[in-house]
Amino acid sequence: MTTAFYKKPTYWFASFYSIMYYAAGSFVFSFYAIWLSKEIGLSAKQTGIIYSFNYFISLIIMIMYGIYQDKLVLKKHLVWFQSIIITCAAPALIYVYEPLLRHNFYLGVIFGSFFLGFGWIAGMGLIDSYCEKISRAFGFEFGQCRTWGCIAYAVGTFIAGILISINPHLNFWVASGVGVCFMILNLNFKPDLSKSTEAVFQKKDKLSFNEILSVFTLKKFWIFVIYVLGTYSLYNIYDQQLFPVYFTQQFEDVNDGYRLYGILNSFQVFLEAAVMFCVPFVVNRVGAKNALIFAAFVSASRIFLTGHVNSIAIISVIKLMHCLEISTILVSVFKYIDNNFNARLSATVFLIGYQVAGSVGVILFSTLVGDFYDKSGAATTFNNLGLVVLGFMIFAIFFLSRDRKSVNIEDKPEVK
Repeated sequence: MTTAFYKKPTYWFASFYSIMYYAAGSFVFSFYAIWLSKEIGLSAKQTGIIYSFNYFISLIIMIMYGIYQDKLVLKKHLVWFQSIIITCAAPALIYVYEPLLRHNFYLGVIFGSFFLGFGWIAGMGLIDSYCEKISRAFGFEFGQCRTWGCIAYAVGTFIAGILISINPHLNFWVASGVGVCFMILNLNFKPDLSKSTEAVFQKKDKLSFNEILSVFTLKKFWIFVIYVLGTYSLYNIYDQQLFPVYFTQQFEDVNDGYRLYGILNSFQVFLEAAVMFCVPFVVNRVGAKNALIFAAFVSASRIFLTGHVNSIAIISVIKLMHCLEISTILVSVFKYIDNNFNARLSATVFLIGYQVAGSVGVILFSTLVGDFYDKSGAATTFNNLGLVVLGFMIFAIFFLSRDRKSVNIEDKPEVK
């Protein structure tokens, strides 16, 4: 008789990894664009430069994280390194990053790109792929543990919305405190792969560099990259760089915008947690490809509608629709990778094909979109972005691979 997922210690370890990581992330990033704009006084173009640099450095880190973690399987070397970065959040962001952005902008941009890249922008993919490996190794759905990360982010964002109106630095100190808890968790997690439910995790032979490189020869890998580049990356620019500032500009008193945005962010992530728990069953039924197409449709709709409404109530509803997009795409991406690529290369494909491709899109378009937003206004910017994402959704309909568990020799090359 199969043990229920909630009775497995590995499920709770994976869940607490998500809890700790996303709680820390909420205190650093839920009001990041607002902090840059309102507290430090940067323009949309300068914020775009920061996002471009952040994602450029992070894509290099993601490649290293993906390749190295596939070789480590469930060993915790990289997770330990990441926990140290998180613990150092407050001193690094308050006493180094902020003064540099104020007085030596480009030096601050470079420092922040490495620090935030190792800890969060690239680190998010590392933690998600690590938890997904745990879920496959011990027989439970990734979405069931990632749900707790959503809840942690929601609670953290609610608290962060209160703290930023008092002193933004309080958020960074709380993130460092969570980093200490993350270290304690990491100290206690000792996975026994001999009890894995999948033979791929019990293999003694190490993953070769040739096997890793074989991913880049696959046509379907590059089609997947194009899909991510045209949907997820543009959505990130909209959701992280543009929407928070646009939303708070709708209020006469910006502090009212901060508070409502914090409440909405928290409610949205609670909804995201509910969707995240349920969506694996839906994706298993409709297929990963169809789910990815649906996620792109939600993204295009949100972006396009934002440029056509003025009501704060409707804009708030559009904000809450984020729960459908992000939960669906995250679960679907892992399912799509599992269906179409060698299971041993899941971290490489996820971090490079999904995270790196998303970062490349931000690098290419973030500054351009920020400058376009400054010159043309919100409505025109959102209309154009929405139409571009819609175009890539149509691309996905025709070119993404149909759902099947790949057993092709090209996906599992023989090592000579």
